[in-house]
Amino acid sequence: MATILHTADVHLDRAYAGAGMGTAIAAARREELRAAFRRLIDLALELRVDAVTIGGDLYEHERVTPDTANFIRAQLERLVDIPALVAPGNHDPFVPGSVYQRITWPPNVTIFKGPAFLPFELAAGVTVWGAAHTTPDMRQNLLTGLRLPESGCHILLFHGSDMHSVPEGKPAHAPFMPDDVGATGADFALLGHYHASRLFPPDRPAFVYPGTPEPLDFAEEGEHFVARLDIDESGAHCRLLPFGVVRYQTHSIDVTGLDSSDEIRAAISARADSSLIARTILVGHLHPEVDFSLETLYNACAESFAYLDLVDQTQPAYLIDELAEESTTKGVFVRLMRDRIHVLEGAEREIVEQALLYGLEAFDRREIRVR
Repeated sequence: MATILHTADVHLDRAYAGAGMGTAIAAARREELRAAFRRLIDLALELRVDAVTIGGDLYEHERVTPDTANFIRAQLERLVDIPALVAPGNHDPFVPGSVYQRITWPPNVTIFKGPAFLPFELAAGVTVWGAAHTTPDMRQNLLTGLRLPESGCHILLFHGSDMHSVPEGKPAHAPFMPDDVGATGADFALLGHYHASRLFPPDRPAFVYPGTPEPLDFAEEGEHFVARLDIDESGAHCRLLPFGVVRYQTHSIDVTGLDSSDEIRAAISARADSSLIARTILVGHLHPEVDFSLETLYNACAESFAYLDLVDQTQPAYLIDELAEESTTKGVFVRLMRDRIHVLEGAEREIVEQALLYGLEAFDRREIRVR
């Protein structure tokens, strides 16, 4: 009867300053998000779907540029007569002056404009009901009081928080309970908001979060998807389609036993991949004679990755007991600090242990690296 290709949380024009990325690198990440949206339209045309649905957070309202607005319009226009249905979320709410209001959309595009669900007849007997966020902090349950007609197949499209999955300390946007979906009489719900893909419940899904089509940061490692919903006489059947091409990866390298910075560089370079956004964490005990510079290592290795984030969690490999036997000022310092450490516990002990290492680096006239 109908096939729908669904995505959400593309976050076009996302800021990457918080990840420590420079201007050029952040621009490359934003272009990857555009490329994902292009591929979504390509896939919709290839599959010859009956509609494309977007469950909010297509772009970031505070940062979106006119160029990106025109890009979105041009991509949706490529669908020609395939309906594109958009349910704005908390990052792209339908507010005065928003892209959704400013752009003249092609005839195939429907933007839902308010929190009350409105119908879009997709095919004979198949209706998509969409709703929009009209503020960045909508807290009401959009499903409260909603009762759909008994006849036909009814699909919900909105951006909201399944209350079973709200991260601790995070506010809930358009919160709902899983049972609320079935209580409306809907056959299925196409959602946005959570960046990890999920079909729920797993044995007989009633709704889907497709997750971000491409990962947005290191918290979103792993495979990324879009959702395909097929509707026939037996009901609505959803599956996740592998989609993302960008890879974020975090790994550790133990420097214990390495004798030079060149060996550390080689260990980092051994994992080089020009398509990989990598966070490399250096761990272990570093010999004091190793001339270690995080900036130098980064400059030597960064070009071999799409992006490289180096994190230093190493500890100097000082032989404390041997140093304490020295009849030198350094030996006196080590004995005093060691005695202090032995009578402390918890956070205070950790502070003094770090102070001991900083002091030893100072004695050796080495650069003191804050840990």
